[in-house]
Amino acid sequence: MSARSRKFLRLGLAGTALAGLPLLVSGAFAATAQITRPINDQVTLPLTADVSTAVKSARDLGTVSDAMMLPHIRLELRRPAALQQQLDALVKAQWTRGSAAYHHWLTPADLVKYAPAASDVAKITSWLTAHGLTVNGVSRDGMMIDFGGTAGAVARAFHTSLHQVSFNGATHIANMSAALIPAAIAPAVVGMTLHNFFPTPMLAKITPGYTSNGAGGTFYAVAPPDFNTIYNVNPLLNGSTQYGPITGKGITIAVVEQTKILNHDWNTFRNTFGLSGYAGTFTQIHPGGCADPGYTGDEAEAAIDAEWASAPAPDANIIEASCATNAPLYFGVEQSLENLVTYGTPAQIFSISYGGAEIFSGYAFIQGWTNLVEEGAAEGKSIFISAGDSGSAADRNFIGTDGLGVNGLSDSQYVTSIGGTDFEDTYLNQTARYWHAHNGPTGQSAVSYIPETPWNNSCASSLIWKYTGFASASAACNATTNPPPQQDGVGGTGGQSIYATKPSWQLTTIPGMPNDNARDQPDVSLFAANGIWGHFYLICMSDPNEGGSPCHYKNQNDLFGNAYGGTSVSAPAFAGITALLTQFEQQYGGVTGGLGNVAPGLYQIANAQFSNPTGLKPCDSINGKNIGTACAFNIITSGSNVQPCVAGSTNCSAVSGAAIGQLVQPMVGPGPAFHANQGYSLATGLGTVNATNLVFNFSNLN
Repeated sequence: MSARSRKFLRLGLAGTALAGLPLLVSGAFAATAQITRPINDQVTLPLTADVSTAVKSARDLGTVSDAMMLPHIRLELRRPAALQQQLDALVKAQWTRGSAAYHHWLTPADLVKYAPAASDVAKITSWLTAHGLTVNGVSRDGMMIDFGGTAGAVARAFHTSLHQVSFNGATHIANMSAALIPAAIAPAVVGMTLHNFFPTPMLAKITPGYTSNGAGGTFYAVAPPDFNTIYNVNPLLNGSTQYGPITGKGITIAVVEQTKILNHDWNTFRNTFGLSGYAGTFTQIHPGGCADPGYTGDEAEAAIDAEWASAPAPDANIIEASCATNAPLYFGVEQSLENLVTYGTPAQIFSISYGGAEIFSGYAFIQGWTNLVEEGAAEGKSIFISAGDSGSAADRNFIGTDGLGVNGLSDSQYVTSIGGTDFEDTYLNQTARYWHAHNGPTGQSAVSYIPETPWNNSCASSLIWKYTGFASASAACNATTNPPPQQDGVGGTGGQSIYATKPSWQLTTIPGMPNDNARDQPDVSLFAANGIWGHFYLICMSDPNEGGSPCHYKNQNDLFGNAYGGTSVSAPAFAGITALLTQFEQQYGGVTGGLGNVAPGLYQIANAQFSNPTGLKPCDSINGKNIGTACAFNIITSGSNVQPCVAGSTNCSAVSGAAIGQLVQPMVGPGPAFHANQGYSLATGLGTVNATNLVFNFSNLN
């Protein structure tokens, strides 16, 4: 028996050893009541953290009508501290190799045993109904009360005011002051969301910009065969390693949505790009019996997710899980995730491509979401979420005013945050070195791995201001040329959470990792650009009712109609790579079910690679096709995701007299936020991956 076989046998036995598991659910943990005194409406506490900070920048349009129906509002509950600590410890043990709980996953029924006391839930629901509100039900995990009523009844019950506000061209509902709740129920309540500054799709329509032949010149789009060449997926797919083909067979990925897509778009995508010979299937469901959302403006997002999760793992089964957003204060993606977690699903992997600044979402929303992804991790789900498309900024304003920010959906320690890069070949004038002049039969034109840089479309990008002949970012961003070199001011998001503390697995021994006690994002990146340097992803979304185009890629208008970028694509693509990893671990590692949160393993691999000089310089992305053959991570060292900002606004540093400055990094040190560097960076995380090496390195972790 080989050393590799012995190791895999040992891990398999460890994963099934059930003796001595005090952390596992046994029914011994009875939730203690947290509401221990009479509820008195005259003694209240404010939910100050649940007022979205977006209202500070929004235009107030006045109070909403008292008669407006708000049929669904989420009141997020809190577990007793001891019970929450039990769950946290269990989830950590589940991803700790050698632990008795390693890969011993919970079921939805197990999660119910971690719910708050039934008596607390009953008291809160009774209080809600006594104030003229309707309780629709309690979530299956016992962690959320769904209630509703008129806007007037809600405002009176919680002593707040609900307004319509305009923000970035969209109209929202928001509470303008902190809601008040009885102090007696506060120990059992996290808070509630009385606004709809909900996350949005992290996709970016094509933005042609600086290309090898100038604006409107030659484009080298990324189709699945290109992606699989660039990130070295092909040795797994074609079986050229000693293990035979690893194609995602037997693995299921759920993409979490709030719209349906056209089935034939998924099939057309696979037929066009050489994936139809594999056995992967596509199914659309509405988990937990939630309302069918139909086809909505998010259809391109869902098409991206379903198609690109399949691209590196063509034998994987894809589930498109969607619930309708059918009420003013209701986020369908959250309902889809909740139902997948609490009702159960065969999917081992989740991909979510929505995002919004955590400072806009509010504490209760973020904590409710964090609970769901922790429960998903406890069930063994590997969850991948887009880091975002606003660079280092809080939002995707043309010129930012709200300071630094990260995506609140991806800042939990229970998910892997996926950032975005762009290719640097055009800037380096090396396009011919990395792309064939003509496409192959399934669209391939990429030759090899390509040098990468943080995706950044803004004038603050050093690549852009240098390429356009300016002496500095300030000169470019304050230029009066027409048009100025600002483009659309978006890029791959990275930065530090204001809510989540640093996970133990974000190892500060890794070069570049900030010792900031904050959850840093992203964890890892993949290509995500939308054409600024001539590169973007191809998708198929043909629904004309939702802005789609026929998937006739030889027609330039139709090709550009299906041209997208964004971390919306990098997240499902990484989920697809993880499907290959999961299949490999099932076949050769003695693993059953899913892998749970893979982020701790990624950082262990990076720590080993980056601590060795041969894992740094040879693995520098600038090496391009000559990058080291043993690298698991391609380390991005050129460029930044720094964004422009209005002088005088939060986190903005500007030259004296300049109207536009750059975001700076007060928690990390002086200088623009954030530069790529040798090691971890807040621009691209650990870098991008060599998929084949990543799979084998993951399997070799101790």
